[in-house]
Amino acid sequence: MSKAPPVRAPRVLVLDQDAAVRQALCFSLGLEGYGVEPFGDADSFVNRLQAGGVDAVIIGHAPPAIAGPPMAKAARYAGEAIAILMTATHPAADLRRAARRDGVSLIEKPLMGDALPQALEAALRGVVDAQRPGLDR
Repeated sequence: MSKAPPVRAPRVLVLDQDAAVRQALCFSLGLEGYGVEPFGDADSFVNRLQAGGVDAVIIGHAPPAIAGPPMAKAARYAGEAIAILMTATHPAADLRRAARRDGVSLIEKPLMGDALPQALEAALRGVVDAQRPGLDR
C-alpha cells in the first residue's frame, strides 16, 4: 500500500509595514495551518511573488509606504494568487470599486474573531468578497 503524497499547506504572503501586525498575522495564520511569509517592503514582496508557488496574499493598505491596491492587483495578475486587502479605515467608495473590479477581497482592521481566516478560506475556494457586510454602507 503506497502512501499518499503530503498535502502542502497553502502558501500565504503577508505584506504590511507594521512589524507587530505582520508578526501577529503570521502567528495566527500559522496556527490555522498556513505556510506564511512576512514582508515589510514592496520590493521584496514583489520579488517573492514573482518566484511563484503562492496561493494567497494579504496586504495592509497603508499609503504611502505600501500602495495596497496596486500591490493587490499585481498579486492577482502575477499568477494564481488571490489577494485580500486589509484597510485600517472605512474604505472609500473608489477603493471598494477598485477591489471589486480587480477581484480583491477587502477586510477592515481591527480584525475581529476569525474574520481574516474566514475571508482567506473563502478566497481560496474562489469566493471573492470585495463587498463584505458593513463595507458598503
